[in-house]
Amino acid sequence: MAGAARDRGRWGYVLVVLLALALLLPAGASAATRIWVSPHGSDAGAGTKADPFATLTRAQRQERRVLRLHPNASVTVLLRGGTYRLRQPLILDATDSARHGHKVVYRAYEGERPVLSGATRVPGSAWSPYDKGAGIWRAHVGKVRTRELYVNGSRATRAATGECPAGFRPAWNGGGPGSGIEYLPTLQPGGLNPASWGDPTTWTDVGAIEATILTQWKTMSVPLESVVPASGSTPGLLRMAEPAWQNANVFRGPDGEPGIWSFWQVTRFENALQFLDEPGEWYLDEAHGWLYYMPYSWQRLRTADVELPVRQALVRGLGTAKKPIRNVEFRGLTFAYATWLGPSGDDGYVSDQGGFHLTGYGHEPNEIGHDPDDAGTPGAVSVAYGRNVRFVGDRFRHLGAVGLVLGSGSHHDAVEGSSFSDVGSSAVRLSGIGAVDHAPAGPAQTSSGNAISGNLISHVAWEYPDAPGVYVGFSSGTKVVGNLVEDVPWSGIALGWGWGLLDPGGFPGLLHATRGQWGAWETPTPNRNSLVAGNTIREFLGLLWDGGAIYTTGAQGTSAEDGLRIEGNVAYGKRPAAGGNTFYTDGGSRYVTVAGNVSYENPIGKTYLGPPPRAGDPLPYPKAPSEGNGAPYGSDIGGCVTYGDISYLGNSWLEPPMKEDMELSNLFYGLVTGGKLLPYSPEGFFDICPYSEGGVEYPANLTFSGNTVREPSP
Repeated sequence: MAGAARDRGRWGYVLVVLLALALLLPAGASAATRIWVSPHGSDAGAGTKADPFATLTRAQRQERRVLRLHPNASVTVLLRGGTYRLRQPLILDATDSARHGHKVVYRAYEGERPVLSGATRVPGSAWSPYDKGAGIWRAHVGKVRTRELYVNGSRATRAATGECPAGFRPAWNGGGPGSGIEYLPTLQPGGLNPASWGDPTTWTDVGAIEATILTQWKTMSVPLESVVPASGSTPGLLRMAEPAWQNANVFRGPDGEPGIWSFWQVTRFENALQFLDEPGEWYLDEAHGWLYYMPYSWQRLRTADVELPVRQALVRGLGTAKKPIRNVEFRGLTFAYATWLGPSGDDGYVSDQGGFHLTGYGHEPNEIGHDPDDAGTPGAVSVAYGRNVRFVGDRFRHLGAVGLVLGSGSHHDAVEGSSFSDVGSSAVRLSGIGAVDHAPAGPAQTSSGNAISGNLISHVAWEYPDAPGVYVGFSSGTKVVGNLVEDVPWSGIALGWGWGLLDPGGFPGLLHATRGQWGAWETPTPNRNSLVAGNTIREFLGLLWDGGAIYTTGAQGTSAEDGLRIEGNVAYGKRPAAGGNTFYTDGGSRYVTVAGNVSYENPIGKTYLGPPPRAGDPLPYPKAPSEGNGAPYGSDIGGCVTYGDISYLGNSWLEPPMKEDMELSNLFYGLVTGGKLLPYSPEGFFDICPYSEGGVEYPANLTFSGNTVREPSP
């Protein structure tokens, strides 16, 4: 009787499962299936509206089961409002693809806002005063790692010193044991003595402290390894993590020593309890699990929403050239609270340009300021080899790296009507810069027919300010249309890579570059038939300089007919002091049409190569770089070693005050170069790096027609 009862129970369970599947699975091959998820659901549920799952991974298992049994089905995963705290990223592959015009859609339930969060919340009960006099609180958070903290939705600041602290001077010294940052303790207010940084009673890990430099268009952050104490007037030494320190000194000057694009100056130090001295700053003692924070007077930590991002990715699409991800859509979702721990390791963060950075060993020193083998900053959400993958009406918030990466082999993907804010690096990156991107083995590896349209991109790249708001690597048929890009520290939209060195013939579009320096390439890159149109870019170059509203490099096509079109964009509000060109066709840029654009309130900026040596500094910096500060730099158009074949048609720019600045600038450059360098053409093209070869002067074949000068505002 007991066995019979067990059999009846087993068959009853099977019948329940079959009934659930009958309700959930499509009746026909082309039917649509809905799977429901709620933060208040249960993964033991049926995935229905009345009995939803609790997690995306459980919903994905059901989605894959549907697709396996019914390959031609459309599947919609409906997320109810609330926060989904991810224990691991949602990982997609080819098995998540829909076929024959059908789609797999992860979308918000109408009128609700689901949040995919990579953070752990610090409960109010965990906080207690640590140093009442200084106003510092702490909470025990256990063994977590992060580079970000958010209090009531606002990004807090990692504890840091003041800008350009006295008594510190990088010293390459051949890269041997004596290489690092020399220091002498200073006694003035705010002075620093690194000998105390390793004191175990301060709860600070020396290896967690980072030295940072912001210089021109680059950002570098290198962790410390150890501290050698100073002795009297003999400087101490901060030994730095490798390979970060070597990489941070790869970019050399004419004398073979690290130059102004290397780590020649300390902008600040970050991430020590001793540096926590301002409201809004925080420090995490990872070894002991203590989080320290100095709240503002209006903040009450015991009732605040304090979020520690601990996941490095929220969604990863791992398609391949042979097995791409097809016909997947994310609609109305919020992706929030992710970190990126790469810069905390021995590679640090050594910028080349545009969010691409040097990792590992083997980078050859050079004078051109760039390296042929860079890594891209990862995305909190990323899809490689996506086919018709779409992000529509989504929100990307509070992220430590790039918001969204559509990687190599992206075909007909789209980012539409979404918003990006408070993102550590670029909002969106499309394609890449490696050989798989600029010299693909076949069509499956190319990126083509993608669109980035109608998005709001605001206050991004503030953790890694060398990154643009939107970056487009090697691709064809790309459309960047109708976006608003605002409040960015470097360029608004950047396209291309290689400065001509990856194009056929290897045009040397950088100072000191030589043909063939990055190899001999005989086939044109995939760049062609792309459009940047109807965008508004405002408040750009907010922190760094030598960038623009729209920035290009390298050949953008194979002729004027299939080149890049930059049309109908409006750019204004550049940081007045920031040197740069509004429409910046930089090294090797070729086959570009700049038509019908408007630029205003973008005055010529200045060069700034770091502060001059300060009086009384026991280890003053070299004064030579700062002697170039203040020289007028930039225009509405221009570039350095630009190839040419660029048409400027029907644009509106060059306010009369800019004309006056041009005359002064030409006078200045003429004086300092004995009349050899006059960087401004009559049309306003700023050519800071004149170049000639074989009797040809570059930029060649610039044409101007129908451009107008805007009258100044009354």
